Amino acid sequence: MNYNEIDAARFLHDYAQQVASDLMRTQFDTLARIAGLILDTKRTGSRIYTAGNGGSAATASHMCNDLMKGARVLGREGFRAVCLNDSTPIVTCLANDFAYQEIYAIQLRTYANPGDLFIVFSGSGNSPNIVEGLKTAKELGITTIGFGGRDGGKMKQFCDEILIAPTDSMEQLEDMHMLYEHAIVSLMQRVLPETFDIETVRPPASGRRFKAAFFDYDGTIAALRCGWQDAVTNCACETLVTQTGAVREEVEPIVRAYIEKETGRPMIALGEHLVAEVSKRGGQPKTALEYKEEYDVELDRLVEVKMSQYRSGSKTVDDIVTPGAFEFLRMLRANGVALCLASGTDETRLKRECDLLGLTEYFDQGIFGARDDGAACEKDAVIDNLLTRNGWTGEELVGFGDGGFDIAAVRRVGGYAIGLATDESARIGVNLRKREFLLAAGADAIIPDFSDPARIWRFLNR
Repeated sequence: MNYNEIDAARFLHDYAQQVASDLMRTQFDTLARIAGLILDTKRTGSRIYTAGNGGSAATASHMCNDLMKGARVLGREGFRAVCLNDSTPIVTCLANDFAYQEIYAIQLRTYANPGDLFIVFSGSGNSPNIVEGLKTAKELGITTIGFGGRDGGKMKQFCDEILIAPTDSMEQLEDMHMLYEHAIVSLMQRVLPETFDIETVRPPASGRRFKAAFFDYDGTIAALRCGWQDAVTNCACETLVTQTGAVREEVEPIVRAYIEKETGRPMIALGEHLVAEVSKRGGQPKTALEYKEEYDVELDRLVEVKMSQYRSGSKTVDDIVTPGAFEFLRMLRANGVALCLASGTDETRLKRECDLLGLTEYFDQGIFGARDDGAACEKDAVIDNLLTRNGWTGEELVGFGDGGFDIAAVRRVGGYAIGLATDESARIGVNLRKREFLLAAGADAIIPDFSDPARIWRFLNR
């Protein structure tokens, strides 16, 4: 055999170099539009169907694998993607009993709905089954996307979007199609963490109907106290340093740990922790109520900054209230769901803030907070009272909160607990630390905010 490894290596290098050079002539704006259409199926719950022949069939199959598994982020499900050329029995049956050119058209008529996507891969663009599938998809109101080559062939006229690989080589255009597919999935992995989605641990039982919704306030409905954990941590650490001589670097992790653990409980609970920490180190602690009042001073500073910005017009209510919250609250009320809000924040402050932000009218079952004398507003008691006075069961309750105690309180009565892993600073995406604690607390599902209220409602009413 006349085979020269040096010549072979040179050929392989030149082949790769040619693909790389031609690839850079891709219409990347078209590829970006295609990626956007794929991303939209997440929001609408639509399905993606792919198809091809030969090597293109392999790419079509690979794309579904990557969209379903490779595009899973933060425990969420991937895309609803099905490759129409994957089932040998179906393909051969349809080809044998009808016609090979009908194998994709018949499947689309069987499976697909308006608003779905049909993505095809074809080097020539003239394969009869691809062209017939695209024509059928257009008739059904399905968006069509083509990855083609050369002049696009007959399929070009039936594609809403088509990306032509800039090469005349069949091998090289199939290389590019695979790269386009991988580029799209890599983009999904980047944008999906900041895109609304629902991470489902335990879905609501089919047919379950919710009559009441319980909401936490800070971090769930509003972000007036964004940064409160840092403020309370600094206050507590300063107390430990001055009253016991503790080293800040040593006590800060301890303080942060109990603050995270107690998120969702009344502020006086953090005062009780500080009493214990001061005593443990030989200091003379103040009362839990006194520490709680010191914390309130720090938190009032945070609130006043945002409220002054709100009053001056530099911030709107939409900059303070969790994205989508108003629309979701209206949707719940319009569908006959009763609403209750509870917080570890003092009730006087809580009700004043709800009035200023326009939230009060939505909570027909009451707004509950801690008393001014420090008496706790325990969410367990609020939920028990809500259910008892209305004759509802825990099965009829859904709860939303960003703290472990919120989740535990809802789960305790058999309610469905949705964790709000809100990023209160960025106001988009998931706070990974919150997500970790919410999952550990037993959340049934995790959402970043309420920015897609219709989808949350559909999810609750499966």
